[in-house]
Amino acid sequence: MKKCPYSYALPLAFSGSQLSRAEALARPTFVCAKGQSGFTLIELMMVLVLIAVLLGVGGPSFQSSLQRNRLQSAVNTVATALSFARAEAVIRSQPVSICPTIDTSSCSGSNWETGWLIFVDNNEGGGGAASDGTLNGGEELLRIGEPAPQGVTVRTVNFPSTAAIVFTDSGRVLQNISGTVTVCDERGVNEARALVVEVSGQARRAVDTDGNGVVEDDTVTAVTCP
Repeated sequence: MKKCPYSYALPLAFSGSQLSRAEALARPTFVCAKGQSGFTLIELMMVLVLIAVLLGVGGPSFQSSLQRNRLQSAVNTVATALSFARAEAVIRSQPVSICPTIDTSSCSGSNWETGWLIFVDNNEGGGGAASDGTLNGGEELLRIGEPAPQGVTVRTVNFPSTAAIVFTDSGRVLQNISGTVTVCDERGVNEARALVVEVSGQARRAVDTDGNGVVEDDTVTAVTCP
């Protein structure tokens, strides 16, 4: 006989011609209830262990992927900004500069990850000199760059100034001096990316020619991170 794991009592129905109320209450009918479904403690613990294993295996890989995408996004943003500044210099036949900024209204500092400005550096309205790499007077502001993602640094080396990159009206770099823009994150130089800006004004991705795992700047020297 199949046992009933759960049961509860119901009083028998009664009427005046059959059972009295007292007799119905004294002779209850037992009804078998279906067992409730759910997870046991052991099953729940097994699920939690499985989740922990999956996170342990996939978590670091996912984090690394996010870091690579974040760094590459910053490099692409810098490359686009340099290309735009050079193109505007040629189109307008006037010098165009790009400089770091911390307040979105003036050139300031040398840490490009705080944001940058692109402007026509022709000394319009006075207050400075043409091609001085400083936004002043009535010079036209062409574009404002957003700060780099958290943890990403953007720095320049080998240009005439770390405070600006100036493109002449022919699209060349001012004073015909090349330089490099290096983009790093908390992983250091082994994961750093860089853009080499040639004398012509064109930018290219830095490469690792000696196979030591670190890309090289325009002087074929391994880049460094802050």
